Amino acid sequence: MQSAEKAKPADGAAAALLATLTHKRRLDAATPKESALWLLDRLLPEAGVNNVPLAVRVDGRLDAAALQAAVDGLVRRHEVLRTVYLDRQAGLVREVLGEDTPGPRVEVHDTVAGVPEKALREFAATPIRCDGRLMLRAAVFRGPDADTLAVVVHHLVFDAASVPVLIAELAAAYDARATGRDLPDELRTPVAALRDPAPREESLAYWRTALDGFDPAGLDLDCARPAPARATLVGDTVLHVLDDETRDLVRGLQRTQRAPEAVILFTAFCLLLAAHGAGPDLVVGSPVNIRPPEAPSAIGYHVNTLPLRLTVDPGRGFRDLVKEARTAFFGALAHSDTPVDAIAHETAREPVSWRDTLFQHMFNYVPVESAGALTLGGAPARALHVETGFSKFDLELFVQSGADHIGLRILYCSEVLDRADAQALAHRYAALLHTVAADPDRPVGELDVWSAEDRALPGPGTARSVPDTEVEADGDLDAFRTSPDGSVLGLADAAAHCAAAGGYPYVVHPLDARHIAVVGRAGNRLPAGVRGEVCLVRPDRATHVATGWTGSLGRDGALELYGRAERVALLHGRAVHPERVEAALLAHPEVTRAALVVTDGTALAFVTADERPGLADDVAGHAARLLPRAAQPARVIRTDTLPLRPDHGWDTAALMALAAAEPESGQDDADGLVAELRGLWRDLLGLAEPVGADADFFSLGGHSLLGAQLVQRVDDVTGRRIKLADLFDNPTPRSLARHLRAPRAGS
Repeated sequence: MQSAEKAKPADGAAAALLATLTHKRRLDAATPKESALWLLDRLLPEAGVNNVPLAVRVDGRLDAAALQAAVDGLVRRHEVLRTVYLDRQAGLVREVLGEDTPGPRVEVHDTVAGVPEKALREFAATPIRCDGRLMLRAAVFRGPDADTLAVVVHHLVFDAASVPVLIAELAAAYDARATGRDLPDELRTPVAALRDPAPREESLAYWRTALDGFDPAGLDLDCARPAPARATLVGDTVLHVLDDETRDLVRGLQRTQRAPEAVILFTAFCLLLAAHGAGPDLVVGSPVNIRPPEAPSAIGYHVNTLPLRLTVDPGRGFRDLVKEARTAFFGALAHSDTPVDAIAHETAREPVSWRDTLFQHMFNYVPVESAGALTLGGAPARALHVETGFSKFDLELFVQSGADHIGLRILYCSEVLDRADAQALAHRYAALLHTVAADPDRPVGELDVWSAEDRALPGPGTARSVPDTEVEADGDLDAFRTSPDGSVLGLADAAAHCAAAGGYPYVVHPLDARHIAVVGRAGNRLPAGVRGEVCLVRPDRATHVATGWTGSLGRDGALELYGRAERVALLHGRAVHPERVEAALLAHPEVTRAALVVTDGTALAFVTADERPGLADDVAGHAARLLPRAAQPARVIRTDTLPLRPDHGWDTAALMALAAAEPESGQDDADGLVAELRGLWRDLLGLAEPVGADADFFSLGGHSLLGAQLVQRVDDVTGRRIKLADLFDNPTPRSLARHLRAPRAGS
């Protein structure tokens, strides 16, 4: 892509910024709903996670001057498109620029391809800042035979329902300008910004009751990878169209269950999540348009996401779950005036990451009608789908339902799921619809949720534990290699070899894949990519001998091991495999062995390494960079040896005695940084007493908005600029001081 035309100082965004600085200002505090989007920008400042893109491809050449005039006219017409936001120390503020404000300068880029997908994606992903400039950008990508118009608008002033409205008005304005005509009357009438009403107390009470007792910690999927140390929300999309038979089955369920199609598909989505380890108590987000009847075409951010709760009891049938889902669905719609940001704090949970939201899965049902022919300046045009390359949630199911088709768009977070996982979920969802249609009263815990590709695996068996002496009889089945040409080892020895070599999860190769199965909680065999208990399969193909290891089969035949089931620890309400923590500790160049012991919810790490001042703090900082906060040890203790029990497990009693005898490191504060941060904690949290060096900002009542202020105060005091995400990763004075003292990359 060639460089864009240079902007003139008084054009577009620059003119908007100049107007912001010179005219008499009226600043309004942003709403909690708006502030939530701003905080996401603060957490990921280099990512356009809040961008809403649209694109139109036109046969022929667009008139850049006419297009600029059309964009200018729409910005002047719509107050919401002249609404800008400013990032202030106390929070986000909103301002409406004057009616003479021009639109952003329309960039023009030359491309060599007819449809510049890569260029469009880069344009769509570039962040729009809350810096007082207009919250939209526009560009034309010129191809050999066709031009592509792209517009990106920040979610603060735009949503998906605004897209067709903006396209229609932009096309009409462009047609007028390109032919030298005045704008039609309907495009010259000013449109005031629509402000959403405050939630009713009745609605707040409804949601408090609906979400009472819900714990979001149970939403992880068994097909998801371990949580990354630092989330970036990089995402991708899989498209899938239900075949005609499946579509007809859905329409039949709609009639027989007397429920809207959206409820049928939502219930099936919840079953899919539960079959992959989430729940059984589930909350799934579902966006709803809250525009009033008198303003159905208002441009702006007029969507509330409803947290729909459904308990997938394995003993109940699909028919019963549909009834419960229908009740939840209509109850939520009756109280849709409440944005989720006003009720997210109602759940009893300990936030250990900024991604600890009320839900991690979204269901979005959109009825679609055939659109009329689109033209720009008389030339045929068609809308293009453009992705930003980000996903705010682990998994989002978008359903586009038309008269003769049902299309699925699965948007997934690439840090959590890979493309093969997302494709498999699409196929399993379609297979599940067939299964529930065949017998809607069968207990859902007995349903086969796997696709035809999954069922190509050997038939199901029943997992059972057996005495050790009987396990020894299966020694000929317990055969693995740690590399394709390595020595043959038993599973325990192969895992120990991987642990010593470093890396996580452990990857081993079964000598004969027919003798290995991964089994779910109900005893059913699981397909590739889904975690469960690793079992040895006896020659009768019916008996599965449990090994005690949690793992998943790779699509290449390898076996990934996450840890021993009996060692799983609950830290900050999250299940953590100590093996992952130990692998991170071993990645430190000075550490030769590592053990994690969890007692009373506190994780202590023991490492063997040559003694030197500051080693424990260095290892702790190293682990913090490799692990999510829930998995980070509270303390690192250096020792010369790690005592073992006769069965070769860690001698917990001896290690705890060692910890009790070892004074805690990191108590010195020669530069006074910890003391300064402790003062900031106390001031911002409004505490009467001083806080300790290990006082957790969020556990003491801090929240994201207050955290944004703390980040600014840290910058003022230390001269070091940090991100809001850094505070979530280092929520205590001691850990944040360690982060601030660490050398920056490239320094």
